[in-house]
Amino acid sequence: MSATQKIRPIRLTNTLTGKKEELQTYEPGRLTFYSCGPTVYNFVHIGNLRGGLVSDLFYRYFKRVGYDVQFVRNYTDVDDKIIKKSKEEGITPEELAKKYTQEVEKDFALSGMQEPTHKTTVTTHMAEIVAMIQKIIDQGYGYVAPDGEVLFSISKFKDYGKLSHKKIDDLIAGIRVEVSTKKQNPLDFTLWKPAKPDEPFWESPWGKGRPGWHIECSAMASKWLGDRIDVHHGGEDLVFPHHENEIAQSEAASGKAPFVKYWLHHAFLTLSKEKMSKSLGNVFTAREFLSRFSGEFARYLLLCVHYRSQIDFGPESIEQTLTGLQRIYEAKAKAQQLTKMSRAVADLRAETVWGSFAASCESARTAIDENFANDFNTPGALAALFTVIREFNRTLAEPLAQATPSAVLGAQELIRLMEEDIGGVLGFGRSDPEKALADLNRIRLISSPENPGSAARPTEAEILQAIQDRAAARIAKDFAKADQIRKEIEARGVLIKDSPSGTTWEYR
Repeated sequence: MSATQKIRPIRLTNTLTGKKEELQTYEPGRLTFYSCGPTVYNFVHIGNLRGGLVSDLFYRYFKRVGYDVQFVRNYTDVDDKIIKKSKEEGITPEELAKKYTQEVEKDFALSGMQEPTHKTTVTTHMAEIVAMIQKIIDQGYGYVAPDGEVLFSISKFKDYGKLSHKKIDDLIAGIRVEVSTKKQNPLDFTLWKPAKPDEPFWESPWGKGRPGWHIECSAMASKWLGDRIDVHHGGEDLVFPHHENEIAQSEAASGKAPFVKYWLHHAFLTLSKEKMSKSLGNVFTAREFLSRFSGEFARYLLLCVHYRSQIDFGPESIEQTLTGLQRIYEAKAKAQQLTKMSRAVADLRAETVWGSFAASCESARTAIDENFANDFNTPGALAALFTVIREFNRTLAEPLAQATPSAVLGAQELIRLMEEDIGGVLGFGRSDPEKALADLNRIRLISSPENPGSAARPTEAEILQAIQDRAAARIAKDFAKADQIRKEIEARGVLIKDSPSGTTWEYR
């Protein structure tokens, strides 16, 4: 961004203040942004996918309005759950974390997320974590228990509870805490935990061990973004204790406040009105969702609702997504067809109608941007798009409207609105309409009660097996069988491409 370029004002709902505030970054034109990523001990569920897509929405729009964005997304790659799962799978915690980090990356790529500036892991930031813990101790906010555990003293941090708006006395009275003789306060939390047999550990001034959960994000954010950052994002379940503890640690270590200017939190994804989580056993993994539906379908379903509103995943949200995407792509198909038609005659009335439509597109462009700038109001932005789609359909019905030269300009404006103003931020509406509508028909088929799962997208393993079976059939000169395998796999939303270098595939 040039020094003279004015950045569009954005208003954000700040969890810290409970108010909608205009974004003012610490450094003009530069925005630092941290988003809490998953703990990589298994495939992520679609609730985690919502978190990733919400951060992607923020990232895209911050860049669109002109900020130089430094965006960090972390992966927690050492944790009790990782250790437990590694034992179940018979591999080391390091191997397990690496395996599932790669799987998360696949899911994020399939859903069209843009790459952050930095992707960080806990195990590559141990030096920074140990150094921050030492600073906290030196500043008088941490203490070392006899067994080598390092704890944060919340009674020393006077602002504890300012993010979650909780009082320490109420927390102590309202929760059951195991009696611990080593804690000065029942709510003191772990910064460093002593090593246990057969668990990974790192050296530290307090003995062998590994970090507590909360200190990780504080250290990684500080290294890559500085002691004071502009925007921090995560799920609403992280407000307390995770983000509350991040504030305490970071401000205690640096002596600077606030650690974060704007805290943004997205709401839960529910399944039949119940929060989705691995611990409850009601998860729908992102991989299952993306295989059954598509990345674009995921983006619409998870972003068409305001990020601070809950989404209940079920038949109603699936139908809403199908209907919304179908309206977009049916209009886009008509618009593309209009740009290819020959123009026989210029009709004054039709030209006037298209002039009015072009003005409506410009008004919609302004409305879309205003909604995004108003705390990422995605429902409002989509409403502006659907309003102009309705006008497009009415304009097409006007006498000679499709034959007059300005029809091309009107159609191009609508396509630009879909692909740039909506697609550039929300990441859908940019596909080829013929392929998109075909895939929506496939999804509608598998979502029908009469056809449960009959045409679900195949998994990567199923696709590779089909390619192998097809190759074997061709070698055996059973071309009818090879053609049948190809037809069946393509009917399930996979495009097979043959070339001199071999066969490749992609989801349509």
